[in-house]
Amino acid sequence: MSAPAQELVKDDRLPPLFAGQPTIAQPAVPSSSSSAASVPAAIAPPVSEPRLMQTLRELGDSAPLLSLELAREGNRHYASSPDAAERGWYICKALVNLERFYDAREEAREMVTRFRGTAWAVDVERHLLVNPLDLPGDP
Repeated sequence: MSAPAQELVKDDRLPPLFAGQPTIAQPAVPSSSSSAASVPAAIAPPVSEPRLMQTLRELGDSAPLLSLELAREGNRHYASSPDAAERGWYICKALVNLERFYDAREEAREMVTRFRGTAWAVDVERHLLVNPLDLPGDP
């Protein structure tokens, strides 16, 4: 990689939480998935849990790789917070959007065990464990 390519640059594609944060410049690589190309090489740590959750909610389905990383980072920093179940839901949803169904089911099993009875766990259980998306259902 050339010296200019290693310089830190501003990435305006980042959600508000990370806007203006420096990332390591990466050469443009064509990709079949536009969301894979939109994930920055280096993600700044969250400033606060409320801002992280706001960013996750704003991302929606637009950047599943970034949502997955943000939710996992949130769980590393705030594992026992009241928002942990919601982050687990975002992890499962991002994995489904990436068509990583096996991984999504594994995360769903762990999430349902840990957060049983929450609306987030009920939703994940219904969609990934009772009626898996990648397995054919009854006609």
